Amino acid sequence: MALGLVLTGCPAGQDPPGGAPTDPGALPGQTGALDGPFRVPARVLFADPTAEGEEEQNTTVRSLVETIGHTPPGATIRIVAHSFSLVPVAEALVAAHERGVRVQVLSDRSVSADWKGPTLLREALGTDRRAASFIHLAPGELHQKSWTFSRTGDSRDVVMLGSMNLTYVSSRQFTDVVTYVGRPRVREVLDRRFVQLRRQLPDPDPLAGVDLGRGDRAWFFPTTDDGGDPVRAILDAVPPQGARIRVVMYAWLDERGLDLARLLVDKAAAGAQVQAVLGSSVGPQVREVLAGTDVEVLDGVLERGDPHTKLTVLSYPREGAPDGRTRLVLTGSDNYTTRSLGRPELLLGLDGDTPSGRTRHAAYERFVDRLVARIRREA
Repeated sequence: MALGLVLTGCPAGQDPPGGAPTDPGALPGQTGALDGPFRVPARVLFADPTAEGEEEQNTTVRSLVETIGHTPPGATIRIVAHSFSLVPVAEALVAAHERGVRVQVLSDRSVSADWKGPTLLREALGTDRRAASFIHLAPGELHQKSWTFSRTGDSRDVVMLGSMNLTYVSSRQFTDVVTYVGRPRVREVLDRRFVQLRRQLPDPDPLAGVDLGRGDRAWFFPTTDDGGDPVRAILDAVPPQGARIRVVMYAWLDERGLDLARLLVDKAAAGAQVQAVLGSSVGPQVREVLAGTDVEVLDGVLERGDPHTKLTVLSYPREGAPDGRTRLVLTGSDNYTTRSLGRPELLLGLDGDTPSGRTRHAAYERFVDRLVARIRREA
């Protein structure tokens, strides 16, 4: 389903406003970067802490460090991280800076300032936001999680978006990271957002929903979209008969959380198949609203790991859809909380109506299937 949206920004191929660099074009060879051919696959990275060893062996952490290691001199890496403590990632970024990569990092001061990783970056990159490389530990709440590369190995315009913090705690949780490759429009949008955050934190101007191309959409909170809550608007529009709604949510709280919980209870009562996997920060009032209803409720906190996803997987009948059903995934950094609406967040809407979109949607369905199966085994 191609989502209706408001376009902001510039046409593809033109310089975005605010000084965000476009692809630098021909770059030096990979002097100082890791040797050998390297291409980033366009995919979703699902981290399963029950299958991992040390935190650094998390599949997403390994992929990120490898991607940084193949970034050549003259390229640009931009990272927005809520919390940052992973030393291997910091060390890879320092090495990239030393070989001539522009490394720019924004992170939340309140949860990152005292860790070794950001200290290494401050010492190596400095803190001047006008410089080619820097780390800025921002005041206020910065909750977006995004990693962009102008080039790495043989791949250009690489963007990684999802629910994983760059911390040892997050590497022991279930997370998802969507990887775009060769999509200059997507990197342009994220670069423009980075420049805005660099200048305006802790209170960036609200934005409207942004088209990422091929049916996908991004909302950067705070948003100017009507009603202020795109998740609520999307869920409200789902016809319940024949619908399947699966939520795997780390934090689900307060007025917004209760409103979304009641909406899902109503959808289930009207015929939708609704499943809710609850993470460790789901409030007791939300649990009470969901309990004893037609919603299937599962406790997602396992002996080893809990979901840190902010995930809603949708499918429902729609006339005119390629096979009679529309599919959509909502993911990113947006928890079901009122707090999320007023701070820098990224909500990603992944269209599932194209062949590649259906493949991606199916991957999310399998991820939820595996998590649910593990929950039931441990129960």
